[in-house]
Amino acid sequence: MVTRRRGIVRPAAMAGLVTGLALAAATATPSASAGQPGSRAQGGRAAEAGAAAARTTVTVARLPGPVKLTWTLRQAIQYLPPSNHSQYLVVIASRHDAWFFGGSNLAGHGVPEVLRRFRGGFRFPALPSGLHSWIAAASAQSPSNIWAVTYLGGAVLRWNGTAWKTVPRGAWRAGTQFTGIDAVGPRSVWLFGGRGRSFAGAGSWHWDSTGWTRVRGIAGGIRQGSAVSARDIWAIGGIGGSLNALFQLSGGTWRHVTPGPLAGFSYSYVLALAPGNVWVAGSVSGVPKLAHFDGSAWTRLTMPGSVAATGICRNGRGGLWVVANSGTGHSILRQRSAAGHWSTTTVSASSANEVLACTLVPGGQAAWGAGKSAGVGGHGSAAAVYGYGSLP
Repeated sequence: MVTRRRGIVRPAAMAGLVTGLALAAATATPSASAGQPGSRAQGGRAAEAGAAAARTTVTVARLPGPVKLTWTLRQAIQYLPPSNHSQYLVVIASRHDAWFFGGSNLAGHGVPEVLRRFRGGFRFPALPSGLHSWIAAASAQSPSNIWAVTYLGGAVLRWNGTAWKTVPRGAWRAGTQFTGIDAVGPRSVWLFGGRGRSFAGAGSWHWDSTGWTRVRGIAGGIRQGSAVSARDIWAIGGIGGSLNALFQLSGGTWRHVTPGPLAGFSYSYVLALAPGNVWVAGSVSGVPKLAHFDGSAWTRLTMPGSVAATGICRNGRGGLWVVANSGTGHSILRQRSAAGHWSTTTVSASSANEVLACTLVPGGQAAWGAGKSAGVGGHGSAAAVYGYGSLP
Protein backbone atom coordinates (compact mmCIF):
# COMPACT_ATOMS: atom_id res chain seq x y z
CA MET A 1 0.00 0.00 0.00
CA VAL A 2 1.32 3.43 -0.91
CA THR A 3 1.50 5.98 1.88
CA ARG A 4 0.60 9.53 0.92
CA ARG A 5 3.15 11.90 2.41
CA ARG A 6 3.78 15.63 2.39
CA GLY A 7 6.93 17.68 2.55
CA ILE A 8 7.00 21.37 3.44
CA VAL A 9 9.06 23.59 1.16
CA ARG A 10 9.98 26.84 2.89
CA PRO A 11 9.54 30.17 1.04
CA ALA A 12 13.30 30.49 0.56
CA ALA A 13 13.25 27.27 -1.46
CA MET A 14 10.43 28.31 -3.76
CA ALA A 15 12.40 29.65 -6.71
CA GLY A 16 11.60 26.73 -8.99
CA LEU A 17 7.89 26.97 -8.26
CA VAL A 18 7.12 30.66 -8.45
CA THR A 19 9.58 31.90 -11.02
CA GLY A 20 8.02 34.93 -12.65
CA LEU A 21 5.15 35.12 -10.15
CA ALA A 22 4.41 38.71 -9.14
CA LEU A 23 3.51 38.26 -5.48
CA ALA A 24 2.67 41.93 -5.18
CA ALA A 25 0.18 41.70 -8.04
CA ALA A 26 -1.13 38.18 -8.06
CA THR A 27 -16.23 23.92 -15.70
CA ALA A 28 -14.64 24.21 -14.84
CA THR A 29 -12.20 22.73 -17.41
CA PRO A 30 -8.52 21.79 -17.13
CA SER A 31 -5.90 24.02 -18.68
CA ALA A 32 -5.03 23.33 -22.28
CA SER A 33 -1.61 22.09 -21.13
CA ALA A 34 -3.19 19.03 -19.55
CA GLY A 35 -4.35 16.09 -21.61
CA GLN A 36 -7.48 14.00 -21.28
CA PRO A 37 -7.40 11.11 -18.78
CA GLY A 38 -7.09 7.55 -19.94
CA SER A 39 -9.75 4.90 -19.39
CA ARG A 40 -8.42 3.23 -16.22
CA ALA A 41 -10.16 0.59 -14.14
CA GLN A 42 -11.07 1.72 -10.65
CA GLY A 43 -8.51 0.02 -8.43
CA GLY A 44 -8.43 2.37 -5.45
CA ARG A 45 -6.25 5.37 -4.67
CA ALA A 46 -3.41 3.12 -3.49
CA ALA A 47 -3.18 1.73 -7.02
CA GLU A 48 -2.55 5.21 -8.41
CA ALA A 49 1.04 5.13 -7.18
CA GLY A 50 2.48 7.03 -10.11
CA ALA A 51 -0.18 9.73 -9.97
CA ALA A 52 -0.66 10.62 -6.34
CA ALA A 53 1.74 8.68 -4.16
CA ALA A 54 3.10 11.84 -2.59
CA ARG A 55 2.89 15.60 -2.65
CA THR A 56 5.08 18.54 -1.83
CA THR A 57 3.37 21.49 -0.17
CA VAL A 58 4.67 25.01 -0.73
CA THR A 59 3.52 27.39 1.99
CA VAL A 60 3.72 31.03 0.95
CA ALA A 61 4.67 33.38 3.75
CA ARG A 62 2.32 36.27 4.46
CA LEU A 63 3.55 39.60 3.18
CA PRO A 64 4.53 42.04 5.97
CA GLY A 65 2.40 45.05 6.76
CA PRO A 66 -1.23 45.69 5.77
CA VAL A 67 -2.93 43.19 3.48
CA LYS A 68 -2.67 44.37 -0.12
CA LEU A 69 -5.75 44.08 -2.29
CA THR A 70 -4.06 41.98 -4.96
CA TRP A 71 -4.27 38.34 -6.02
CA THR A 72 -1.43 36.32 -4.46
CA LEU A 73 -0.36 32.70 -4.43
CA ARG A 74 -1.26 31.26 -1.01
CA GLN A 75 -0.56 27.55 -1.39
CA ALA A 76 0.78 25.19 -4.05
CA ILE A 77 0.54 21.41 -3.93
CA GLN A 78 2.96 19.49 -6.16
CA TYR A 79 1.63 15.96 -6.44
CA LEU A 80 4.51 13.65 -7.29
CA PRO A 81 6.21 12.46 -9.47
CA PRO A 82 7.51 15.90 -10.55
CA SER A 83 6.19 15.50 -14.10
CA ASN A 84 2.63 15.37 -12.74
CA HIS A 85 0.16 17.98 -14.05
CA SER A 86 -2.06 18.99 -11.15
CA GLN A 87 -4.74 21.68 -10.94
CA TYR A 88 -7.56 22.88 -8.73
CA LEU A 89 -10.54 23.66 -10.96
CA VAL A 90 -13.33 24.53 -8.53
CA VAL A 91 -13.54 26.56 -5.33
CA ILE A 92 -16.45 27.15 -2.96
CA ALA A 93 -16.40 29.07 0.32
CA SER A 94 -18.42 30.02 3.37
CA ARG A 95 -17.42 32.73 5.82
CA HIS A 96 -14.90 30.54 7.69
CA ASP A 97 -14.34 27.59 5.36
CA ALA A 98 -13.12 27.04 1.79
CA TRP A 99 -12.80 23.98 -0.45
CA PHE A 100 -10.61 23.49 -3.52
CA PHE A 101 -11.35 20.65 -5.94
CA GLY A 102 -9.45 19.27 -8.91
CA GLY A 103 -7.06 16.48 -9.65
CA SER A 104 -3.51 15.23 -10.00
CA ASN A 105 -1.98 13.66 -13.09
CA LEU A 106 -4.45 15.39 -15.41
CA ALA A 107 -2.19 14.62 -18.36
CA GLY A 108 -2.50 10.89 -17.67
CA HIS A 109 -4.65 8.70 -15.45
CA GLY A 110 -6.27 11.41 -13.35
CA VAL A 111 -6.95 11.15 -9.62
CA PRO A 112 -9.41 13.45 -7.80
CA GLU A 113 -7.93 15.73 -5.15
CA VAL A 114 -9.51 17.95 -2.47
CA LEU A 115 -7.96 20.63 -0.26
CA ARG A 116 -9.75 22.34 2.62
CA ARG A 117 -9.02 25.70 4.26
CA PHE A 118 -10.27 25.48 7.82
CA ARG A 119 -9.41 27.46 10.97
CA GLY A 120 -6.52 29.22 9.30
CA GLY A 121 -4.80 26.12 7.93
CA PHE A 122 -4.92 23.77 4.95
CA ARG A 123 -6.04 20.16 5.32
CA PHE A 124 -6.31 17.11 3.07
CA PRO A 125 -9.62 15.33 3.78
CA ALA A 126 -9.69 11.69 2.75
CA LEU A 127 -11.74 10.74 -0.30
CA PRO A 128 -13.40 7.36 -0.87
CA SER A 129 -11.27 4.74 -2.59
CA GLY A 130 -11.63 3.67 -6.21
CA LEU A 131 -11.92 7.13 -7.78
CA HIS A 132 -10.39 8.25 -11.06
CA SER A 133 -10.51 11.28 -13.40
CA TRP A 134 -10.82 14.60 -11.54
CA ILE A 135 -13.50 16.64 -9.78
CA ALA A 136 -15.11 18.85 -12.40
CA ALA A 137 -17.82 20.58 -10.36
CA ALA A 138 -18.94 21.11 -6.77
CA SER A 139 -21.82 22.81 -4.98
CA ALA A 140 -22.65 23.55 -1.35
CA GLN A 141 -26.18 23.63 0.00
CA SER A 142 -24.70 24.27 3.45
CA PRO A 143 -21.27 23.82 5.09
CA SER A 144 -22.30 20.30 6.09
CA ASN A 145 -23.94 19.37 2.79
CA ILE A 146 -21.41 19.72 -0.06
CA TRP A 147 -21.61 17.77 -3.32
CA ALA A 148 -19.02 17.09 -6.01
CA VAL A 149 -18.82 15.01 -9.19
CA THR A 150 -15.92 13.58 -11.17
CA TYR A 151 -15.53 14.49 -14.82
CA LEU A 152 -15.57 10.95 -16.19
CA GLY A 153 -17.62 8.09 -14.80
CA GLY A 154 -19.82 10.28 -12.64
CA ALA A 155 -18.63 9.43 -9.15
CA VAL A 156 -20.84 11.65 -6.98
CA LEU A 157 -19.40 12.60 -3.59
CA ARG A 158 -21.05 14.22 -0.58
CA TRP A 159 -19.50 15.90 2.45
CA ASN A 160 -21.78 15.35 5.47
CA GLY A 161 -19.89 17.68 7.80
CA THR A 162 -17.51 14.96 8.94
CA ALA A 163 -16.38 12.88 5.94
CA TRP A 164 -16.66 12.48 2.18
CA LYS A 165 -18.95 9.62 1.14
CA THR A 166 -19.87 8.20 -2.26
CA VAL A 167 -23.51 8.69 -3.27
CA PRO A 168 -25.13 5.74 -5.11
CA ARG A 169 -24.71 6.24 -8.83
CA GLY A 170 -27.51 6.57 -11.33
CA ALA A 171 -28.07 4.61 -14.52
CA TRP A 172 -25.63 6.66 -16.58
CA ARG A 173 -23.17 4.89 -18.83
CA ALA A 174 -19.58 4.38 -17.69
CA GLY A 175 -17.11 6.76 -19.31
CA THR A 176 -19.60 9.54 -20.02
CA GLN A 177 -18.69 13.03 -18.86
CA PHE A 178 -20.18 15.29 -16.19
CA THR A 179 -19.74 19.04 -16.26
CA GLY A 180 -21.92 20.60 -13.56
CA ILE A 181 -23.69 20.02 -10.25
CA ASP A 182 -26.07 22.16 -8.19
CA ALA A 183 -27.14 21.25 -4.66
CA VAL A 184 -30.29 23.33 -4.30
CA GLY A 185 -31.89 21.81 -1.21
CA PRO A 186 -31.38 19.19 1.52
CA ARG A 187 -33.01 16.61 -0.75
CA SER A 188 -32.58 18.14 -4.19
CA VAL A 189 -29.45 18.00 -6.36
CA TRP A 190 -29.08 18.56 -10.11
CA LEU A 191 -26.32 16.85 -12.06
CA PHE A 192 -25.39 17.92 -15.60
CA GLY A 193 -23.34 16.16 -18.24
CA GLY A 194 -23.11 18.25 -21.37
CA ARG A 195 -21.60 16.65 -24.44
CA GLY A 196 -17.92 17.34 -25.16
CA ARG A 197 -15.58 16.93 -28.10
CA SER A 198 -13.93 13.78 -26.73
CA PHE A 199 -16.56 12.14 -24.55
CA ALA A 200 -20.30 11.62 -24.64
CA GLY A 201 -22.36 13.68 -22.22
CA ALA A 202 -24.20 11.84 -19.46
CA GLY A 203 -27.27 14.09 -19.70
CA SER A 204 -29.15 15.77 -16.85
CA TRP A 205 -30.16 13.97 -13.65
CA HIS A 206 -32.07 14.93 -10.49
CA TRP A 207 -31.57 13.52 -6.99
CA ASP A 208 -34.56 13.54 -4.62
CA SER A 209 -32.85 11.75 -1.69
CA THR A 210 -34.08 8.34 -2.86
CA GLY A 211 -32.31 8.07 -6.21
CA TRP A 212 -31.42 9.65 -9.54
CA THR A 213 -33.97 10.38 -12.27
CA ARG A 214 -32.89 11.31 -15.77
CA VAL A 215 -34.46 14.50 -17.14
CA ARG A 216 -34.85 14.34 -20.89
CA GLY A 217 -35.90 16.87 -23.50
CA ILE A 218 -34.15 20.21 -23.83
CA ALA A 219 -32.68 19.85 -20.32
CA GLY A 220 -30.56 16.94 -21.56
CA GLY A 221 -28.08 19.31 -23.18
CA ILE A 222 -27.28 21.40 -20.08
CA ARG A 223 -23.59 21.81 -19.29
CA GLN A 224 -23.52 24.13 -16.26
CA GLY A 225 -26.17 25.65 -14.00
CA SER A 226 -26.46 28.29 -11.29
CA ALA A 227 -29.34 28.33 -8.85
CA VAL A 228 -31.20 31.27 -7.34
CA SER A 229 -33.37 28.77 -5.48
CA ALA A 230 -34.52 25.17 -5.79
CA ARG A 231 -37.20 26.25 -8.29
CA ASP A 232 -35.30 29.00 -10.11
CA ILE A 233 -32.15 27.78 -11.87
CA TRP A 234 -30.39 29.28 -14.87
CA ALA A 235 -28.22 27.08 -17.06
CA ILE A 236 -26.23 27.02 -20.27
CA GLY A 237 -25.76 24.21 -22.73
CA GLY A 238 -26.42 23.17 -26.25
CA ILE A 239 -29.17 22.31 -28.67
CA GLY A 240 -27.64 20.44 -31.55
CA GLY A 241 -24.25 20.06 -29.90
CA SER A 242 -22.86 23.59 -29.47
CA LEU A 243 -23.01 25.87 -26.42
CA ASN A 244 -25.69 28.00 -28.01
CA ALA A 245 -28.55 27.73 -25.52
CA LEU A 246 -29.73 29.41 -22.34
CA PHE A 247 -32.18 27.56 -20.08
CA GLN A 248 -34.26 28.33 -17.01
CA LEU A 249 -35.99 26.04 -14.54
CA SER A 250 -39.15 27.86 -13.53
CA GLY A 251 -42.30 26.38 -12.05
CA GLY A 252 -40.76 22.92 -12.12
CA THR A 253 -40.21 22.95 -15.91
CA TRP A 254 -37.08 23.59 -17.95
CA ARG A 255 -37.51 26.00 -20.84
CA HIS A 256 -35.25 27.30 -23.57
CA VAL A 257 -34.84 31.08 -23.19
CA THR A 258 -34.09 33.10 -26.34
CA PRO A 259 -33.67 36.82 -25.49
CA GLY A 260 -33.19 39.08 -28.50
CA PRO A 261 -30.09 40.84 -27.06
CA LEU A 262 -28.39 37.45 -26.71
CA ALA A 263 -28.82 36.42 -30.34
CA GLY A 264 -25.67 34.73 -31.63
CA PHE A 265 -24.30 34.04 -28.15
CA SER A 266 -21.98 31.08 -27.61
CA TYR A 267 -22.18 30.60 -23.84
CA SER A 268 -19.24 29.84 -21.55
CA TYR A 269 -20.48 30.57 -18.00
CA VAL A 270 -23.59 31.49 -16.00
CA LEU A 271 -23.87 33.01 -12.51
CA ALA A 272 -27.29 33.57 -10.93
CA LEU A 273 -27.14 35.75 -7.81
CA ALA A 274 -30.80 36.72 -7.40
CA PRO A 275 -34.03 36.66 -9.44
CA GLY A 276 -33.08 40.10 -10.76
CA ASN A 277 -29.31 39.60 -10.99
CA VAL A 278 -28.18 36.94 -13.45
CA TRP A 279 -24.97 37.05 -15.50
CA VAL A 280 -23.85 35.05 -18.52
CA ALA A 281 -20.51 35.11 -20.31
CA GLY A 282 -19.64 34.00 -23.81
CA SER A 283 -18.84 35.36 -27.22
CA VAL A 284 -20.57 36.54 -30.38
CA SER A 285 -18.71 35.82 -33.61
CA GLY A 286 -15.58 35.24 -31.57
CA VAL A 287 -15.79 38.54 -29.65
CA PRO A 288 -16.10 38.09 -25.84
CA LYS A 289 -19.30 39.41 -24.28
CA LEU A 290 -21.17 39.55 -20.99
CA ALA A 291 -24.91 39.84 -20.55
CA HIS A 292 -27.04 40.76 -17.52
CA PHE A 293 -30.64 40.02 -16.54
CA ASP A 294 -32.25 42.54 -14.15
CA GLY A 295 -35.44 40.57 -13.60
CA SER A 296 -37.29 41.96 -16.59
CA ALA A 297 -34.86 42.20 -19.53
CA TRP A 298 -31.44 41.12 -20.75
CA THR A 299 -28.70 43.58 -21.72
CA ARG A 300 -25.64 42.68 -23.78
CA LEU A 301 -22.40 44.22 -22.47
CA THR A 302 -18.94 44.66 -23.90
CA MET A 303 -15.94 42.96 -22.36
CA PRO A 304 -12.26 43.82 -22.93
CA GLY A 305 -9.74 41.38 -24.34
CA SER A 306 -10.05 38.62 -26.90
CA VAL A 307 -10.91 35.64 -24.65
CA ALA A 308 -14.38 34.73 -23.39
CA ALA A 309 -14.81 34.39 -19.63
CA THR A 310 -14.67 30.89 -18.18
CA GLY A 311 -15.50 31.99 -14.65
CA ILE A 312 -17.27 34.82 -12.80
CA CYS A 313 -17.56 35.65 -9.13
CA ARG A 314 -18.69 38.65 -7.07
CA ASN A 315 -16.10 41.17 -5.87
CA GLY A 316 -17.96 42.31 -2.74
CA ARG A 317 -18.48 45.84 -4.04
CA GLY A 318 -21.39 45.26 -6.38
CA GLY A 319 -19.16 44.23 -9.27
CA LEU A 320 -17.53 41.11 -10.65
CA TRP A 321 -14.24 39.30 -11.01
CA VAL A 322 -13.95 37.68 -14.44
CA VAL A 323 -11.60 34.79 -15.26
CA ALA A 324 -10.46 34.83 -18.89
CA ASN A 325 -7.13 33.09 -19.51
CA SER A 326 -5.55 33.18 -22.95
CA GLY A 327 -3.08 30.41 -22.10
CA THR A 328 -0.20 32.55 -23.34
CA GLY A 329 1.61 35.53 -21.87
CA HIS A 330 0.55 37.16 -18.61
CA SER A 331 -2.13 35.54 -16.49
CA ILE A 332 -4.75 38.13 -15.49
CA LEU A 333 -8.09 38.63 -13.80
CA ARG A 334 -10.45 41.33 -15.03
CA GLN A 335 -12.68 43.28 -12.67
CA ARG A 336 -15.92 45.00 -13.63
CA SER A 337 -17.07 47.63 -11.15
CA ALA A 338 -20.70 48.20 -10.17
CA ALA A 339 -20.62 51.23 -12.48
CA GLY A 340 -19.43 49.14 -15.41
CA HIS A 341 -15.76 50.19 -15.45
CA TRP A 342 -13.13 47.55 -16.24
CA SER A 343 -9.69 47.09 -14.69
CA THR A 344 -7.08 44.35 -15.05
CA THR A 345 -5.04 42.66 -12.32
CA THR A 346 -1.95 40.66 -13.25
CA VAL A 347 -1.76 37.32 -11.47
CA SER A 348 1.57 36.32 -12.93
CA ALA A 349 4.02 37.21 -15.67
CA SER A 350 3.79 33.59 -16.81
CA SER A 351 0.83 31.62 -18.12
CA ALA A 352 2.13 28.70 -16.04
CA ASN A 353 0.45 30.38 -13.05
CA GLU A 354 -3.29 30.87 -13.51
CA VAL A 355 -6.46 31.40 -11.54
CA LEU A 356 -9.04 29.09 -13.13
CA ALA A 357 -12.00 29.72 -10.80
CA CYS A 358 -12.88 32.21 -8.06
CA THR A 359 -15.39 32.77 -5.28
CA LEU A 360 -16.12 35.59 -2.85
CA VAL A 361 -15.86 35.00 0.89
CA PRO A 362 -19.28 36.09 2.22
CA GLY A 363 -19.37 39.30 4.21
CA GLY A 364 -16.48 41.23 2.68
CA GLN A 365 -14.23 41.73 -0.33
CA ALA A 366 -11.83 38.82 0.18
CA ALA A 367 -11.90 36.06 -2.42
CA TRP A 368 -10.36 32.66 -3.04
CA GLY A 369 -9.04 31.42 -6.37
CA ALA A 370 -8.36 27.88 -7.57
CA GLY A 371 -5.85 27.16 -10.29
CA LYS A 372 -2.35 26.02 -11.06
CA SER A 373 1.25 27.16 -10.82
CA ALA A 374 4.55 26.08 -12.32
CA GLY A 375 5.85 22.82 -10.91
CA VAL A 376 8.94 22.52 -8.74
CA GLY A 377 11.99 22.89 -10.95
CA GLY A 378 9.78 23.67 -13.93
CA HIS A 379 8.41 20.13 -14.13
CA GLY A 380 4.68 19.53 -14.52
CA SER A 381 2.32 21.83 -12.67
CA ALA A 382 1.20 22.28 -9.08
CA ALA A 383 -2.38 22.64 -7.92
CA ALA A 384 -2.55 26.18 -6.57
CA VAL A 385 -4.60 28.30 -4.18
CA TYR A 386 -4.77 32.05 -4.79
CA GLY A 387 -6.24 34.69 -2.55
CA TYR A 388 -7.40 38.29 -2.63
CA GLY A 389 -7.63 40.51 0.42
CA SER A 390 -7.75 39.51 4.10
CA LEU A 391 -8.72 35.84 4.12
CA PRO A 392 -9.85 33.69 7.05
